[in-house]
Parts: sequence; C-alpha cells; structure tokens
Amino acid sequence: MHRTLEDFIQAVRGADIRVSVAETLEAFETVRVVGYQDRQILKDALSVTVAKTWEEKQRFYDAFERFFTSDVFGESALGGAAPTEDAQEDDLEPHPLLDEAGQDQIVEMLLSGDKVGLNTALREAARNVGMSNISFFTQRGIYLQRIMRQMGLDAVDRQLALLEDQGQGDSPRAEKLRAARGYFIDQVREFVQTQMKMYSGAATKNLREESLSERNLARVDPEDFDRMRTLVQAMARRLAQVHARRAKRSRRGMIDLRRTLRANMGYDGELFDLRWRRTRIDRPQVVVICDVSRSVAAYSRFLLMFLYSMTEVMSRIRTFTFCSDVAEVSDIMTNSDIAEALLSAQAAAPIGSTDYSRVFQTLGTDYLDAFTSKTMVLILGDGRNNYGEPGAAHLRVLQQRSRQIIWLNPEPPVSWDTGDSVVASYQPFCQMMKECSNLQQLRQSMDTMLRLSMRAA
Repeated sequence: MHRTLEDFIQAVRGADIRVSVAETLEAFETVRVVGYQDRQILKDALSVTVAKTWEEKQRFYDAFERFFTSDVFGESALGGAAPTEDAQEDDLEPHPLLDEAGQDQIVEMLLSGDKVGLNTALREAARNVGMSNISFFTQRGIYLQRIMRQMGLDAVDRQLALLEDQGQGDSPRAEKLRAARGYFIDQVREFVQTQMKMYSGAATKNLREESLSERNLARVDPEDFDRMRTLVQAMARRLAQVHARRAKRSRRGMIDLRRTLRANMGYDGELFDLRWRRTRIDRPQVVVICDVSRSVAAYSRFLLMFLYSMTEVMSRIRTFTFCSDVAEVSDIMTNSDIAEALLSAQAAAPIGSTDYSRVFQTLGTDYLDAFTSKTMVLILGDGRNNYGEPGAAHLRVLQQRSRQIIWLNPEPPVSWDTGDSVVASYQPFCQMMKECSNLQQLRQSMDTMLRLSMRAA
C-alpha cells in the first residue's frame, strides 16, 4: 500500500499542491493510523496533512476522487458487445486449440469479462512502467504502448494469429476476442489520458507559464491574456516577497559590538543576545513614464500591470503615459480595477505622432515636483521620435533631479539607432538601458530596479 500512497502524493503534486518530504512522511503516518477502510476518513485526514489553503483543499479533493476512482473497464470487458447465445454456449467448453497453445491470463480475463482482474492488472502495469512520472502529452503514446505490452496484448495477438492459422478466424471465440481486444485498447488509452491529466497538471502548467513568460509581449494571443495577467501578478508577488526579505536583512545591518557586549555581561561573556546596527531602507519612490503609441502599447500594458501588483514594496508610484504629449494617470492606476485601469491609462495620453522631446519638456515644467533625489524613474519606450529633435536636454533636467533613470526598450539592441530611433541621445542620462520584450526580461528589470533602490538613509 506504500506504493499506492507514493503514487497519490505524486498525483497531488500534479494538482499544483506543494508537498514537502516532511509532509509526505506525515501522510504515511496518517494512513498508518486511519487505514484505507473508510474512504471519507482517509480523505479528510490526508487533506489536513497535505493541503494548506482553501484553494489547495479543493484541488486536493479533486485529485483524491480522480485517483481513488479505479473503475476503468465497464461491466463487460467487451464494452457491451455481448456475444450471441450460440457463442456464449460455445465458450462454456474449453477450446482445445487454445488449451494446447497455453491461454495467457489477459486472454482469460478478456474472454470472461473479469472487470476486477483487468483493473488490477492495469493498475499494476501502470506502476511497473512508472505512469506517475508522465509529464507531457507527447508521452501518452509511449506509456500506452508500455502498459499494453506489460498487460500482455502480444498474447492476445498471438491467440488471434493462431486461430487464423487454423482456419478459425471467423469463429465466435475469435470474434469475441477481437472485439475484446479493441475494447481493451480503447480503455487503456482512456486510462492513460486520465493519468496524464492527473500527474502532469503542474508540469504542463509550468511549461505553459515558462513559454508565456518568454513570448514577445506584442505577440500574446487574446485568449492568453487572462493567463498572462495571472502570471504577471504571481511574478510580481514573488518579487515583492524576495525584496521584502532582502530589505529586512539590509535593515538589520552589522552587529553592534559595544551594545552586544553590554547586553551580555550577565552571561559570563557568552553572546546570547545579539544587538544590530539598524539601518533604514527607504521604499523606492517611482515615476513611471510609458509610451502607449501603437507600436509599444502591448509592452506598456504589461509593465503597468506588473507595477500595479507591486505597490506593497513601493511607497508611491506616479504614472505617466504619453504619445504626442504626456498625461498623468496615477489616480487611475491607484483607484480602479486593474483591467479598467489599464484601458483608461492607455486612453488618457493625447493621440498623435510620438514626440519624446515634447514629453520630457512637459514633465520638466508641469510635473517637476515628481522628480526628487529619492525618485527612481522608469521609462518604457522604443526611442523612436519620428525624425524629430530628440530633446535630450530636457531628459538631462529630469536626470539631474532624480536618483536614477532606467530605460526599458522593447526592441532588441540591434535595432537601436536605426531609422528614426534616437536611443543614443538618451543613453548617457540613464543608469541602465536594456531590452525588455517579454515577461522574463520585465521581471529581471524590476528586480534590478528594486536592488538599486535599496540604500541606507
């Protein structure tokens, strides 16, 4: 029964529930105490041991029902294709030809419609071929062939071939065995499909998320947008948690030796109570400037979505969108639902040919108070100014007032300064300018920005 529980734990992991080694040992101890006799008690006991949240409990219950529902074959191994009365009467007597050849167990079970035996043999074959290790849909054919070979499909084929050789290919027994063979293959195929869904859920999800995170943001299909939004929020939460731990360690600073020695004088010199030199880490104040023109709109949407999910580690985010001129959308991003906020923020910018010079000039005159010595400036744009003046001097003003400027360009470096791109004019005023065309690059850029923002006050 240990093997059964091991496979079940693998199925639970396939349902995207993390189960540690310690929790696995606790599950074994739980089964030892409650046993397998009462299905509901086993289900409740294991859910307490393995599932940590309400969402995980729902996934656990689904995985439990799928795993412990063992009926694969129907009431008849022929799937309802019952033989005629003559055939049934004929099958009551041993078949001399098959007796001489030696009838394998799988043939006996198929001919007799032994549902319990077939299910038991199927489960055992699945364990022997390592069915719980299936990860991707491309492996279905491999496992199907392995299970059928393990159960003895070759023996069925040999029996049919033997009947054909003896001129009994049209006999009732041969017809019944041929029908049972087709039913057998269909049931094993359905079983493999079910097992793949049960065991490979987490692997498939991770593969899909990895693929989406590396896909160019301008080529995301509309049907993948909800998945991308979930992925962005999850990445932002993980990054926020990492940064919060990093900031906590940085705040702790170095050991204050004088205070530590004074606090431990009563312990004969043993240092039980460590005292640290505390440092203050400011949460970054961020100004985001997003190009929302048609060529860059998809990228800016995901950047704004990412920042929307990271407000917990940033003291204040002032957000500006621009096309021909600039518009502040900070209130929209703060007070609206994310889907509504993204649409409103992108629509707020004046429509027209992109004019970086005018945008930087407007920011330096109408919104100069947003740029201080504590401000991290994050610019997303392709730096294509429609052959107009770049206005680098206006960006210099913002750079002199700000702490750092980070520029994210959705185009690869090989495209910079080609055509109407004036990236080289802006690069001297940026702490960092890098390509950012997919979620993975966006996450890395945000991580870099948060690292740069950490400083002792």
